[in-house]
Amino acid sequence: MSRFTKIKIKRSPKQDRYYVNVVYPEIPLSSDDVYIMSKAGDRLDLLSFEFYKDLSLWWIIMRANPDKMKRDTFMIDPGLQIRIPSNLSQILINFDKINKIR
Repeated sequence: MSRFTKIKIKRSPKQDRYYVNVVYPEIPLSSDDVYIMSKAGDRLDLLSFEFYKDLSLWWIIMRANPDKMKRDTFMIDPGLQIRIPSNLSQILINFDKINKIR
């Protein structure tokens, strides 16, 4: 699921098309969350596939660990404790609400 497939496209007065900014929801803590220790070669997209079976949900792991992730790469430094949120359906519902996706 690409996070851009349902995002609204607006047109400027000159008919230029552009995406409306994507807003990501806060990821609340849950007692069901999984914690892992990162190892060499771990990447956000690969972890999202391992836990969610979807490469495009990397942003959930990123938002859940803002103090441990770099914004310019999918790579994760080894030796970090990473939280993998388990309440995936509620996170996606919140994403849809915030971005007014129907």
